[in-house]
Amino acid sequence: MKRGYSREAYDQLVEDIRTMLPDVAISSDFISGFCGETEEEHLDTLSLLQQVQYEQAYMFAYSRRDKTHAAKHLVDDVLPDVKQRRLTEVIDKFREGMKYKNSLEVGKTHLVLCEGYSKKYPDMLCGRTDR
Repeated sequence: MKRGYSREAYDQLVEDIRTMLPDVAISSDFISGFCGETEEEHLDTLSLLQQVQYEQAYMFAYSRRDKTHAAKHLVDDVLPDVKQRRLTEVIDKFREGMKYKNSLEVGKTHLVLCEGYSKKYPDMLCGRTDR
């Protein structure tokens, strides 16, 4: 977690959002092992995941993409095994938060937009809530 808001500003932003919209769902993207990422920054990302407990997240290990700013100006200096370990830790931390958040929804009723059959469980439907 090195670019954008400071950690304190991000914490305050999330707190303000949840105060104004108590049932809001927050999502984000996480790239593990981005150029120059330190172990301390990775641990800060894990701490952020634990605190915010996102409802949705897209998580990837950094990989160089031609014609991007990073490919032209930054050195991909995080070893592949470190990227993969960090990504695994990010996914695990996200899932911990989701497990907790989902436990809070047991017994509640939500409006759901059905999107079709589940890829993982073909005999079940999947969809999104209005959150």
